[in-house]
Amino acid sequence: MSRARHLSAWTLAAVGLPLLTWLLLGLSDRLGLHNVLLLYLLTAVLVGVIGGVLPAVATALAGFLLANWYFTQPVNTLMVGDPDHLVSLFVFLVVALAVGLLVGLSTRKSAEARRARAQAEALASNVSTEGQDDQGLVSRIRDVFSLPAVSVLRRAGAGWEALAWAGDRELKSPQEGTEVIELTPETVLVLLDGKLTADDRMVLRAFAAQIVQAMEREDLERDAQAAAALVATDRLRTALLGAVSHDLRTPLATIKASLTSLLETGVAWSPSETRSFLKEAVDQAERLNRMVGRLLDASRLQAAAMHVFFRPVGLDEVVSSALSSLGHTSERVSVDILESLPPVQTDPDLLERAVANLVENAVTWSDPGQTVRVTAVEVGGRIDLRIIDQGPGIPVEARELVFQPFQRLGDASNREGVGLGLAVSRGLLEAMGNRLTIEDTPGGGTTMVIEFKVAKVDESQSSLSSGGGRA
Repeated sequence: MSRARHLSAWTLAAVGLPLLTWLLLGLSDRLGLHNVLLLYLLTAVLVGVIGGVLPAVATALAGFLLANWYFTQPVNTLMVGDPDHLVSLFVFLVVALAVGLLVGLSTRKSAEARRARAQAEALASNVSTEGQDDQGLVSRIRDVFSLPAVSVLRRAGAGWEALAWAGDRELKSPQEGTEVIELTPETVLVLLDGKLTADDRMVLRAFAAQIVQAMEREDLERDAQAAAALVATDRLRTALLGAVSHDLRTPLATIKASLTSLLETGVAWSPSETRSFLKEAVDQAERLNRMVGRLLDASRLQAAAMHVFFRPVGLDEVVSSALSSLGHTSERVSVDILESLPPVQTDPDLLERAVANLVENAVTWSDPGQTVRVTAVEVGGRIDLRIIDQGPGIPVEARELVFQPFQRLGDASNREGVGLGLAVSRGLLEAMGNRLTIEDTPGGGTTMVIEFKVAKVDESQSSLSSGGGRA
């Protein structure tokens, strides 16, 4: 019998008996003693059904005394003037005690039967815990044994920490429970108010074994996740090495060839040829610098070490800075962004790198002589920045693939880069809470769309550490 049901039974007796007596006193001129005794008997039966033997017996005795004091002559005494009333009172007492005992015992037996049936079902199905975690098992233990509280605790330094718990409250140490079962040298199962039999302990041993298995299974899953992360990191390293060995060697070889030519003492280079060699070296150095920057951004995103510092900023300023970083590439870009647009809430440094990557990608995939357009417009409380090219476009089925690291659509050999520009751009934008989508350009080509939240006037500068998207 649970503590809650005991409490409910005592509450019913403590409140119900005075209330019933008050009602009967108002009807005493119309009710005989036998009716009064029957109502007290009914109260004792109800209390016995809810709370068992002890509350039922106490209610029967209280009913006997109340009937004697208020409803037999002389009233307000324990004397009984009428022998018939005396017989009625003692018959009531015997019947009430007997019925209370029987009802209480029956209620207890029913509860034990339900508990035994639950235990049998648990044992028959190997406690039906295949695949359950320790939280599910703890909840099952509480239900089967009707316990107020159950916790699984693990040693944490000088104290304990709860791995799982169920019930009215969390047990934070073995001392708070009435029954403690050791699961491992560092882990215990703590039960509150457990009046356990030998059969109960047999079932609990089965539960304990399953909890240990569940914890071992969770440890294995964590190890598997860690191993999967290592595998992903190894793949990234392998791809990075491949990119470095192939794509980064090209600008280095060009720089070396240009500078070696200038150092030739047996050749008299003209000023225009010298300038051409130096310009080629500078262009390839800028290209190399952008590639290395993307690799560093990709590694930070992969390691969840990208720091984001938000502040309100105008998109025209960010786009202007992004184009300045592209050198001669910016000559093929047309910008149409009104200075009157409201500021956006973003990290201007990270956004500059993302926009530069997207613009450079659009220029790379556009035919010579074609212009890439950058526009911004306010739509429904947000601002959309669009980078529009008229290149070959990206098929719908390949639009997620192009955001994967080291992917170049079609693996075209005439395209520059290690295939990180779009991956890094999306990672940086997602780290700032922005959304990057791909649309078709009317007439052919690709439009990259970045969605921004309009900055509030009173929005102060804040910072956030984030792993960004996947790059």
